[in-house]
Amino acid sequence: MFSRHSQLVIIKNKEWFDKQKYAGKCVGTILRDCKEMIEQKTPNLSLKDLEAHALDVMKKMDCTPTFKDYKGGGPVPFPNAICTSVNENLVHGVVTDYVLQEGDVVSVDLGATYDGVIADAAYTAIYGEPKSAEIPRMLEICRGSLYAGIKAAKVGNRIGAIGNAIHKFTKNSGFSLISKYGGHGIDLDVPHASPFIANQAETDEGIHILPGLTIAIEPMLVMGDKKTSVLDDGWTVKASGVSCHFEHSIFIEEDNIHIMTEMP
Repeated sequence: MFSRHSQLVIIKNKEWFDKQKYAGKCVGTILRDCKEMIEQKTPNLSLKDLEAHALDVMKKMDCTPTFKDYKGGGPVPFPNAICTSVNENLVHGVVTDYVLQEGDVVSVDLGATYDGVIADAAYTAIYGEPKSAEIPRMLEICRGSLYAGIKAAKVGNRIGAIGNAIHKFTKNSGFSLISKYGGHGIDLDVPHASPFIANQAETDEGIHILPGLTIAIEPMLVMGDKKTSVLDDGWTVKASGVSCHFEHSIFIEEDNIHIMTEMP
């Protein structure tokens, strides 16, 4: 299903592509549904409701939640099937019974695994009316920077071209681009693998991009400075202000970049 490159990065084949495409359809379906539930202001919608729906879709599509009991990053295994980060919470948000309130900014981030192959993506939506006009503008810029990063992920470029494109897209926005966290490679049953995909980089940094590389790109913006901290749950990352997060998994071919986690 794959071969090694530079003893660190694993290059994938058509078998991987087909399985990741299916896992990506599962992720995209869940994100589409969660987006609609949030933006249509479903009454009394809780974070646990979003997770329950995600689990239902995964079960129907014969996928498993990638990050449930994941041990790489916190002091305890991650307790949930999805990450839900609200307002100042940036990423890796632990699911609680919190009921969404008018104007809440909600990031849903999840991975689905199909036969060991992983797709990983995130989307940020607003529950009801935004509290300021700057919030939807921040979301639009962050999402635009994701696609700028994807466009830069061309064979022959170095990995740094992705972060360079994201940084250029966001640098005059008035929002802070988070560089402490970023994207990553994806391997069999390994959601976070080499290479690290920085959100701010130079074009000559990192490995050369080759056909068969599969990675997740995930820019994050904050209405405030870049300072972050981890809450007492050991996972939820809190930012200095309202934040957002967008992510796609992609598969790179010689003359094409496939977005594996688009919403259907």
